Amino acid sequence: GTPETEELIKEQTKATVRNLPLNEPDEEGVCMVTGRPSQRRAWFARAY
Repeated sequence: GTPETEELIKEQTKATVRNLPLNEPDEEGVCMVTGRPSQRRAWFARAY
């Protein structure tokens, strides 16, 4: 993803990145926000 996509998720959901798995192989996928191809998985969550 991009910093712009991360900011958009934060604005829309109040969630921030909590984890970028380091010990897992890259995984082809699709960004849930932009629909563009992605290489890594990012975990977002909100703090309460």
